Amino acid sequence: MTAVDDTTRRGLWFGAAGNRLAWEAYEAASPLSVVFAHGGGQTGRAWRRAARRVQAAGFAALTFDKRGHGQSDWIANGDYRLDAFKEDLNQVLRAWGRPSVIVGASLGGLTALMSAADGVPEIRGIVVIDTAPQLNAVEILRLVEFLSGSEQGFASVEAAVAHLARYFPARVVSPAAMESNLTRLPNGRYTWPWDVRVVNGELNSVALPHEEMLHACARRVSVPYLLIRSSESVLVTDAAVARLAECVPQLEVLTLAGADHLVGGDDGARVAEMIGPFLARCAVGLT
Repeated sequence: MTAVDDTTRRGLWFGAAGNRLAWEAYEAASPLSVVFAHGGGQTGRAWRRAARRVQAAGFAALTFDKRGHGQSDWIANGDYRLDAFKEDLNQVLRAWGRPSVIVGASLGGLTALMSAADGVPEIRGIVVIDTAPQLNAVEILRLVEFLSGSEQGFASVEAAVAHLARYFPARVVSPAAMESNLTRLPNGRYTWPWDVRVVNGELNSVALPHEEMLHACARRVSVPYLLIRSSESVLVTDAAVARLAECVPQLEVLTLAGADHLVGGDDGARVAEMIGPFLARCAVGLT
């Protein structure tokens, strides 16, 4: 473990397979903390601004890189099933050891749902960003195509920017900003810092075949549950929300205006602002 400053620490914990998981902790006084779980193809870095926002509001925060992402270990046998990600999250929560609200985007939201269904005692509430047990199949396939597009790497930073623009035309990213999120391969090509087998390997995390299992998980969630929909995404339909509400009577739903599925960066900071009242309610009774 290393201290970055008086309120931030970095270190490594171990996941369910003995895999190293890199984390960053943002300390604050509140007994309730916020654990941010990023989506597939992202890293904990996507939630740094959000972590700083909730820290400034008095809540400790934790971000971490999932298996196969960022500074965390890639898995030799390619085990990136939802259960594996869920078990890693459970390990992180045990190591963190604090009452927490889990804020999870996409893949991170599904694992938050599954961990809450397990009754992990540290979980006091979940905030799930633009994902649900029932997902738009066409959009899932489009996202898998987008994420798989980095498998051979990109010839240049500009090529990576163009690839993003093809799938998310409203998202404007400068080459400099893109380069900071890329890894240079030994052959000179660029790729994102994650294992593409997460979506296209034999043991991948793509959620379409798991709809019934995820609805069964939702029926077991007893903690407060907030779904934030991204207004520019079609991944979660009205029908999906209605079915989720049948499983989760305590479900609350908000919409993040102008956001696409890749919630992070500035949108992540907006998420931190939106969840303030939810965090306050989850903190009631903690000392």
